[in-house]
Amino acid sequence: MKRIIKLLFLPLLSAGLLTYVFMNSIQPKLGLDLQGGISVILTAEEDTEPELIEQAVEIMRTRIAAFGEVQEPEISISGENSVLVQLPGLTDQEKALEAVGTTGLLTFRPVISSSMQTGYSPALTITENPDDPENPTITAIPGVDELTGLSINDDPSTTSYLLSIRDGFPVIYELGPAELTGNDIDDALAVYPQNEWVVQLNFKDESADKFAELTKVLASNIGDQRKLAIVLDEEVISAPQVAFDVNPDIGITGGTASISMGNVDQGESANNLAVILRYGALPVSFERSSIQKVSATLGENTLNLGLQAGLVGLIIVSIFLLLYYRLSGLIAIVGLASFGALFYSVISLLGEWQGYTLTLAGIAGVIVSIGLTADSYIVIFEKLKDELKIGRSFNFATEKAVKEAWNTILVADFVSIIAAVILYLLAVGPIRGFALTLGLATVFDLFYTRMFISTAVPVVGNITDNPRFYFPLNRKDIENV
Repeated sequence: MKRIIKLLFLPLLSAGLLTYVFMNSIQPKLGLDLQGGISVILTAEEDTEPELIEQAVEIMRTRIAAFGEVQEPEISISGENSVLVQLPGLTDQEKALEAVGTTGLLTFRPVISSSMQTGYSPALTITENPDDPENPTITAIPGVDELTGLSINDDPSTTSYLLSIRDGFPVIYELGPAELTGNDIDDALAVYPQNEWVVQLNFKDESADKFAELTKVLASNIGDQRKLAIVLDEEVISAPQVAFDVNPDIGITGGTASISMGNVDQGESANNLAVILRYGALPVSFERSSIQKVSATLGENTLNLGLQAGLVGLIIVSIFLLLYYRLSGLIAIVGLASFGALFYSVISLLGEWQGYTLTLAGIAGVIVSIGLTADSYIVIFEKLKDELKIGRSFNFATEKAVKEAWNTILVADFVSIIAAVILYLLAVGPIRGFALTLGLATVFDLFYTRMFISTAVPVVGNITDNPRFYFPLNRKDIENV
């Protein structure tokens, strides 16, 4: 009875976990190659310090998580100066680039003037041409494009002419030198207190006085010169105006400020602005080397092909086990089925609780693990057959076969675990998914297979210990048993 309870424990555990997973609609989270999405490779300049790239990766990861538009992104350093960003479930390329984040310096700059007139910029001087009245003369300030009226290369330490299209129409701002940067921000949060979205800013202690002095100057001005532009990657993302109730002799003190964003429809804009302010800009500039869009149809096809390959492989292995090992093969099939149920449940729960994403390479790891587990059964069965040939009793032969085969299985699985660990530590992207599934399946094989087979074979042996029902022994082998 104890052996029967022990035998049923592992299959019931697998079935229970699988039932829990299905009842709660928990499924494995799919990676980029299965779900579709965007893959971006960012490349920094050569000789960029590794610490700066690592810091940039962390900022990207927190930005993407805060935007909330991407499911389980994969961001990893590739080579010496490249970053691989995979954004599963995202098909909008512009949204992908927004999620990756801009790479320029975040600055706060006082507004000198602005213009919403198409084709006009404060940086351009237009004078009549007596010889050709229909084509006036346009003179640009040095460093400004004559066609657009925008600064060619923005320098935050000097006057610049930058564009903003955040409000649905183009606005060209003439901006003074930067007074504050993203490094002065301690925190930013989008809130909706009184029927209006507001971004609340908290400055660092050492920057609060600088902000107070800056707002004192702005509060004493009128018109556009009361505005403070927030510039990121040579684009004005917002230009809030200092409120009229701010005392020009005091400014905004306390190290806090609020940016009014508007009504209920501005929630996304307020949250995006808060994310940019909270996490600032990246400490190093990247060039987008490639942007690849993986369609959801392609992802679904690769998933189906992977599952079909795994199913075909499992059927072939099962047929071989039944034909060659008979009742022992049936034991192995039951063990493999319960092993598969447990493995699927764990992968699903890892996706739900830890954010693990299953990729096509991960499915390949699952398929390989089927072979590894089947090998463990075969090693034990062959050793059991040898023990029966020399006249051992069924129960004693089973115990001895499991014990001696364990050494072989342990060595083989140890090699697989070492390979999986090395791959996981050194590889990037989907290869890490292969390493994780392979390592996880190998660990399961070490403990699950031994516990199951050491209990199942003796229980079945109580029904019949005739070797004919377990192995294709010849007549001489049977007579020696």
